[in-house]
Amino acid sequence: MKFVIILAALIAFSYGQTVHPTHEPSVHESFTFFYDYHTHKMVVTNHQNCYIFTLTDQQKVDVHTDPGLTALELQLLPLVDSGTKTEAQKSSLEAGIVSACGHNIRHYYTMS
Repeated sequence: MKFVIILAALIAFSYGQTVHPTHEPSVHESFTFFYDYHTHKMVVTNHQNCYIFTLTDQQKVDVHTDPGLTALELQLLPLVDSGTKTEAQKSSLEAGIVSACGHNIRHYYTMS
């Protein structure tokens, strides 16, 4: 009988010590990459922003291989925050670039 009482107390104690997750809101961010073969530019979008990168000659070659594309994406992603941005008007951009950016875009940036 003592064993059952001790076991019940241990179970109750261990349940009280269990860490429960907090109820914080979910946070996520996603980026989409698109290579426009007409203009040879890379488009990076997230939420309501579209970033347009002019590629170097080597990057224009690298974009056509899986490892090259992955390396290019990893190279461009930090530039979204740290690169020089110039806001562009939608009307001044090529139709293919605007289409690649998507419908919910509020800001277009050319990156250098």
